[in-house]
Amino acid sequence: MELLKEKVEDLKNGDNKTELPTTPVNGNNNSELSFFLDDIHFSDGNESGTEEEQSVFMKQLEIFFKERGMEFKPPKFYGEGLNCLKLWRAVTKLGGYDKVTSCKLWRQVGESFKPPKTCTTVSWTFRGFYEKALLDYERHKTRGGELNIPISSQSEAMNVDNQASGSGRARRDAAARAMRGWHSRHFRNGEVCEPITKDKNFISQQKREKQLKSLGLLKRKKPSYLDCAVKASCTKVLKAHVETAVVDIGSPADWVKINVQKTKDCFEVYALVPGLLREEVRVQSDPAGRLVISGEPEHPDNPWGVTPFKKVVNLPSRIDPHQTSAVVTLHGQLFVRVPFEQS
Repeated sequence: MELLKEKVEDLKNGDNKTELPTTPVNGNNNSELSFFLDDIHFSDGNESGTEEEQSVFMKQLEIFFKERGMEFKPPKFYGEGLNCLKLWRAVTKLGGYDKVTSCKLWRQVGESFKPPKTCTTVSWTFRGFYEKALLDYERHKTRGGELNIPISSQSEAMNVDNQASGSGRARRDAAARAMRGWHSRHFRNGEVCEPITKDKNFISQQKREKQLKSLGLLKRKKPSYLDCAVKASCTKVLKAHVETAVVDIGSPADWVKINVQKTKDCFEVYALVPGLLREEVRVQSDPAGRLVISGEPEHPDNPWGVTPFKKVVNLPSRIDPHQTSAVVTLHGQLFVRVPFEQS
């Protein structure tokens, strides 16, 4: 009776507490692994494990990859080493890779690591970590019976479906395979027909242009020089050439060419003033219909031989000098629009 009382007292004092078994570094004694799920490890919610447990687990992974001739690179998340033991426990606790993937629980797994708000691909990131570092290890332990995770007979098909739901490229590949199957069923008489594919960039560009047009933000396309020339040639029939008297004041300047055309509301004067800048050309007009075009190069002794000139163009009718406008291009082309005088 005294021995029985002593044993009861020992039980009350907690002498029978379960100690966590350790795992040999050489990885040979797999039956003593302490990293599989049980109520002991997660009774306090400590999925991360101690530093010693994390170190032992990482060494086991290194040995596992080394025995198979593969290189093991510990994953890093935002520059810091990832706790593979925590990732392993989180996934196996939810039922393993296939279960987490089919139920779309990768975001839940990733959120347990408290990622920063700037990380917008939590599910994809942690699924990739697990596939690279722990998936082969999980398959090995499951086949050996050390990890009690049910293996689905449709795991391969499930993986394909999950990839199609999680990856844009996989979805496109699955759609292409379905399209090829449809064409093979509907074109069996030797007919060849390519499936219709849409240019995603072209469609997105069209949508963007439509949105900008609706908001009034799409700028009008500036017409090219060729478009202007074609438009001018089409409207040339509306313009009539006007014979005008051009008089040189001072030294004659035959290198300055002047042409005058008449439209329904104005005269259009075209002049070539090569070698002169806009500031060196001056246009004056008076109501009597006299237009004075003069040029004064900044350097009279320039090597191009451009000399000062002054020409008077006598127009056949009265004009409005206040509405007269002139433009000089960089190529030495002068255009003067001279409206008629309003009666």
